[in-house]
Amino acid sequence: MSEQDNEAFETRSRALFQDSVDGLDMRIRSRLTQARSAALEAAQRRPSWWLGWKVWTPAAGVTAAAILGVVLWLGLPPGHQGGTVADAQTSFEDLDLVASSDEGSTDALDMLQDDIDFYSFADKAANSGPAA
Repeated sequence: MSEQDNEAFETRSRALFQDSVDGLDMRIRSRLTQARSAALEAAQRRPSWWLGWKVWTPAAGVTAAAILGVVLWLGLPPGHQGGTVADAQTSFEDLDLVASSDEGSTDALDMLQDDIDFYSFADKAANSGPAA
């Protein structure tokens, strides 16, 4: 389209629009004007700062990070821990029994060598599979 065609199109479009506006009755024009005014007022009003999601989203993130930090720092609640101090104490006592030797014995493995037949039997029983 040439420049003249564009100007002619614009002039004709403007005339048709003005005719359609002039052809409206006063009741419809009044309602359109009121709706336009209400829309402009609503666009100019700002919501309260404390109602906006842009304020609450970072606050929620900081709160979640703080809670996570406290939980990690303090550890799990006492009822949710995998092992207890009593279990660890029992394990250390068992280890101490195995590692200790009699006063007259020169080697800590002497205790294991005394019952070599029993350990051989236990190994065969463990590797033979389930009992029938």
